Amino acid sequence: MVWRFLSDIRKVVTCVPGAQITEQVAEDKYKGSISVKVGPAVTDFKGEVQVLRLDPQGHEIEILGKGQDVRGKGGASMKMTGSLHAIADGGTEVKSVSEVNVVGILAQMGGRMINEVANIMFQKFTKNFQEKLEQEVKEGGIQEASGVGPKPINAVSVAFSAIKAAVTRSHKTDSEAEDKPEPQAQ
Repeated sequence: MVWRFLSDIRKVVTCVPGAQITEQVAEDKYKGSISVKVGPAVTDFKGEVQVLRLDPQGHEIEILGKGQDVRGKGGASMKMTGSLHAIADGGTEVKSVSEVNVVGILAQMGGRMINEVANIMFQKFTKNFQEKLEQEVKEGGIQEASGVGPKPINAVSVAFSAIKAAVTRSHKTDSEAEDKPEPQAQ
């Protein structure tokens, strides 16, 4: 059941905040969009998602997504590899590695901030993935993706959460450094 969900790009994309598939252009390639809300304005990105590798026996998938701001102010790409592994309690562990690259106006946020935003978006993706998978297990099978468009992700909220996480992590690092005794010369 988990593999059927993970290998269905239409399902996986519904877990990405603000994203949707708009058209299938080939067996392994889709057009899509993602909306990001910044204050009262919504910025839309359009692009493509392609399945680079799908290994049903090894339960691995590799996906490449690329998109451009519809106003031409930037773009982003993401390469993600996902794999499934059986765990001792009879469940399934989903492992994922992703690489995100941004250009243009997005890149002006700085690498540290982009990493924090990407981490928060991935946490939201993971939560959505788990909830949708659990719902489908309850309903007894994989359901078709709904035709309802996605709600834009609120970038201000995500950026604020990212700043808060960065400050908290920095504060913890500073506090941990204060708690460590000074090295003694011998």
